[in-house]
Amino acid sequence: MDNESKKKIGIGVAITAGIVLLFFVGKWFITRQAGEPTTTAGNDEKKVEQAQFSLHALCRYADSVGIDTARYSVKPTSTDAEIDDKRADLLMEIRYGKKPSRLTFSGLKEKVDSAWAPKADATDMVESVAKLTTFGPYNQLVGHYNRIRRGGRSNSLTADTLRLIRQTLNFYRYTNRFDADQFVVVNIPAAELNVFDRKGTRLLPMDVIVGKPDRQTPCMTTYVQNVVAYPYWNVPRKIALEEVLPRMQKNIAYVYNQNFQIIDEKEQEVDPEEVDWNSLSATNFPYRIRQASGCENSLGLLKFVLANPLAIYLHDTNSRDLFTQSANRWRSHGCVRVQKPVELANLVLGAKTFTPDFMNKCLIDQKPRQLDIPKKFPVFIAYNIADVDAGGKLTFYKDVYSLDK
Repeated sequence: MDNESKKKIGIGVAITAGIVLLFFVGKWFITRQAGEPTTTAGNDEKKVEQAQFSLHALCRYADSVGIDTARYSVKPTSTDAEIDDKRADLLMEIRYGKKPSRLTFSGLKEKVDSAWAPKADATDMVESVAKLTTFGPYNQLVGHYNRIRRGGRSNSLTADTLRLIRQTLNFYRYTNRFDADQFVVVNIPAAELNVFDRKGTRLLPMDVIVGKPDRQTPCMTTYVQNVVAYPYWNVPRKIALEEVLPRMQKNIAYVYNQNFQIIDEKEQEVDPEEVDWNSLSATNFPYRIRQASGCENSLGLLKFVLANPLAIYLHDTNSRDLFTQSANRWRSHGCVRVQKPVELANLVLGAKTFTPDFMNKCLIDQKPRQLDIPKKFPVFIAYNIADVDAGGKLTFYKDVYSLDK
């Protein structure tokens, strides 16, 4: 038996042991509660003792999956009801995680069963854990976490390693708040996109190009609203004023070379030759700059519109060679360029709408065409420095935005 097989068996054994522990402790707790009268002070003390025992056992399991259980400590004077509240809160975190601190925008509606945990019995606890254990990357990461914990070395390097893994484990638990059979995860430090199903199968892995350190891609939860073929690029005002306007003022030919269109406040296209460029500035620019659709458009031929107020979206690119000719995939203005736009479009649309040669045809004089998707397709843009790769190997990525310092 090779080491990889042994590792997988070890992870499975650990997870099974955790579920069994939860089941028998929960069953013991419920049986003891049902068999004890509640009218005497002595029985009240036993109820507190039983509640403490149940919470302690649950904390042991939570520790093994990277949850900081210090928040769930109880005072010697705590009542059984107070302890049970702590237990319910911990069950909720085991099942749903906490909201990641780096989220800039939350655009997905949570579907959390908040009434479940206070009345959870042994079966409910087991089912809650079992739902988590179907997600492959989560299980693999739990295995690595416990392997490192058991290493016995206590130093700052090990502590940082465990902390980074805990952050990613929490992220995966957090995705349970959203009811979706499939969802997109963009991991910024890895510059990767994966489409997962609920078992953690990577349905469509690909490289992406994300924001450079001074134009960071924000973390968010959102969804694909629609797909646009032959999109316009409406140049964000900040980019238009800081980068495009100075170049147009220097040489009007830049407007034509980049297929830019000048749109006035009435949404009418203006002849660039009739604009007094010298009179314009960052505080006096009553126009919008739009790049015409086509092969030279910065968004390429496909755009994935995401619900968010930050003008962040997924899109193709007119510089596809960057995926093969450069290792620097942190170079956009904040949006996410995808390596496999046709495959992603067909997946979120739920049908083979585009053929592989779509990217090579590049028809001229095309207007943007919006394609509606059957249902909202969730997208998580995350910042996970520690994660597992497609083979289950623990991987640490560069802290490209220096967010962990």
